[in-house]
Amino acid sequence: MPEITISNECSEWALALDPKYKYIFIKGGRMSGKSHEIASYLTERSITELNLKVVCLREIQKSIKHSSKQIIEQKIKDGGLAQYYKSVDSEIRKLHPKDDGLFLFQGMNDLTADNVKSLEGFKVSWFEEAQNISRKSLKTLKPTIMRIDGAQMIFTWNPKFPDDPIEEFCNEMRGEDDVLVIHVNYDENAFLGEGIINEIERDKRKFPDDFEHIYLGQYDTSFHGHYYAKLLDEAAADGRISKVQRKTGVDIITAWDLGRADSTCIWVAQVIGKEVRIIDYIGESFKDLDYFADWIKQNNYNGLIGLPHDAAHKRLGMKGSIEDQLKQMGLTNTRVLPAYSVDAGRRLAKTLIKEAWFDKEKTKDGITALRHERAEKDEKTGKWKEIHEQDGAAAFRYLAHYLDKKAPAQRSVSFRIEPQGSYMGL
Repeated sequence: MPEITISNECSEWALALDPKYKYIFIKGGRMSGKSHEIASYLTERSITELNLKVVCLREIQKSIKHSSKQIIEQKIKDGGLAQYYKSVDSEIRKLHPKDDGLFLFQGMNDLTADNVKSLEGFKVSWFEEAQNISRKSLKTLKPTIMRIDGAQMIFTWNPKFPDDPIEEFCNEMRGEDDVLVIHVNYDENAFLGEGIINEIERDKRKFPDDFEHIYLGQYDTSFHGHYYAKLLDEAAADGRISKVQRKTGVDIITAWDLGRADSTCIWVAQVIGKEVRIIDYIGESFKDLDYFADWIKQNNYNGLIGLPHDAAHKRLGMKGSIEDQLKQMGLTNTRVLPAYSVDAGRRLAKTLIKEAWFDKEKTKDGITALRHERAEKDEKTGKWKEIHEQDGAAAFRYLAHYLDKKAPAQRSVSFRIEPQGSYMGL
């Protein structure tokens, strides 16, 4: 390969980006240029380092259009490097026969415990929109990437809530010699034109409540579009998100949302008088049903099993319905909830959050799912539109529905048939 000289202009803060850091955290507001500067940095490393493999991640990547592939392709083109790369599906590969370097674009929620091993050998990971990363993804990704000498993990995000997994991870790592943390905003973006700056100033006047979060990267305190975030803050302020003890001798209620590529999520609760204690939570994807049945039995949570309405449906290729399968696994006290509207369920969920006590540690991931449950405002129509529901939030709706309208108790009656055809209850 001929000698190539790259000279890219960049914002001053981006000069700090360096392979010597194992962890790079770049957070801040909209229009700060975070993604563009990281894409430029990775393109420069790719063309100058032999066999460099970079994986570009998001928690949920619905299609390649929702990845960072387009911005990487643009940086390659802008640098006059297109002749050295080939774009194929979810990859951008280097063309030199002795260079196996590539970019891969992947959604973490599509990876199982087995196929996450396919990321072994990738030296650099870039997790974009990291405010959405789950604790499970962090736990899985870190040992996979960091096993290589010189490995680097990069995270970019617009801050959302202070207890999001990425915020906790960043704060844990901050101050280490091999960690770079930068908070950057639009006023540090060297490439913003006067027209865009004027629009930002217009937004500041029109939407002052949102400005610090959207453009200055502060935590979201407006809760616009969020169904439960403000209620959860109030619960924390009331001391209802804390250490919650399980009470012996009191029935257990579990509420399930079923999935496979999506997560199967379960909330665990007890009702003591008028007090609802939410004592545990689990959410996992790509796990078989027996995994969750074992978790229930190992934790002695085999009480009432609250299932969504479709759990009673029999499907082609399945050995009976989900409810049937759970009963065969020893979870026999099942209740299948009737179908009802999502809006009605959310109203019940809000009421439950206002009253319930949550175990802070055991339900942490479930609380994160509830915090991020939201609608998005369509900038063209001004109307709020539904987005993909958090699986943990769906399971919580089922819990709220069951606790609001408990199924009637069932009384079993045995009888024998007399020779004359009459019967006698026993």
